Amino acid sequence: MKKDKEILYKIIEHFDGLDKITAYDLTHKLETLLFYADNPIRVKNLKTIINSDIEDDYEIDPFHFTILPNGNFCEFIGYNSWLHIYKENKRLLPEWSIFDTYYYKTKYAPLELRKLTRKNLLDDIKDKPEEGNVRTFLKKCSLCKKNVITNKLLILEV
Repeated sequence: MKKDKEILYKIIEHFDGLDKITAYDLTHKLETLLFYADNPIRVKNLKTIINSDIEDDYEIDPFHFTILPNGNFCEFIGYNSWLHIYKENKRLLPEWSIFDTYYYKTKYAPLELRKLTRKNLLDDIKDKPEEGNVRTFLKKCSLCKKNVITNKLLILEV
């Protein structure tokens, strides 16, 4: 128990001066990173995971949870084999679709939550197998277009 406290003290020194939302975001990224890590944990292995693509047989983010820097939570709303989509839960605005803001994670950057925009998505999948299909989809449809029956984003069907 004493050793656990000493390790915890070393870790929390790095959180000194951060706001709570940033600290929550960092701990979530650490938790996701540790999910992919081998046992025992080696820094070299963790650096390799951070700098490389995650293998196909893993989920992008197994916890389906994230907090934005503005303090709002993101709700996991759908996924496919290479993309997870989150919707921001806004506390002050009405729940009309014009106010919806979407974020995403890809298997190529599972620790990064990015705003779902055409430019961001195309930058993240540049030279990846999905790039051609996504470009074709974006020529026909808007990125946030939904299936009228299932109410799911059509980008998840690419």
